[in-house]
Amino acid sequence: MPQKTAIVGISGSGKSTFARELAAQTGLPLHQMDALFWRKNWEPVPEADYVAAQAQILLSDQWIIEGYIDSALSDRAKAADLVIYLDLPGPLCAWRVLLRWIKHRGVARPELPVEARERLSLQFLWIILTRAERRAIEDALQGIPDAKIRRFRSDPTPPPPPISRPSH
Repeated sequence: MPQKTAIVGISGSGKSTFARELAAQTGLPLHQMDALFWRKNWEPVPEADYVAAQAQILLSDQWIIEGYIDSALSDRAKAADLVIYLDLPGPLCAWRVLLRWIKHRGVARPELPVEARERLSLQFLWIILTRAERRAIEDALQGIPDAKIRRFRSDPTPPPPPISRPSH
């Protein structure tokens, strides 16, 4: 069983959900990059700080790290025994982001600081629909042996339960 797993993909691809399930099944410690990227009110952490925080995690013998990856964070893929790449279609990911916004509207998702309340913009949806983040992910995975990358082009996770709305 891999002891170091990196889970990557565009926004809305299901990285956090997949990672939580994998951590529950394996008992490996889970590290979510959104917790390292953001401070309260979506204030970004300086790149040097989150790269250093990731470097500390990489020193461990066991981990699951999920989240966005680019060239500055490619050490995660290099150090991993297994890279799970959720390479899903943009429309599916955009739909999931919409559902996530509805579910967490006005509150923070579990992997974010409590003050980083869920938000949504048309620009962000367009980035997801066009899979614009994919180029940075592909660049970060350059030089990683194909045998180490498990690419999913369809959803490996079961659909989420329906969103419950409070009755009036």
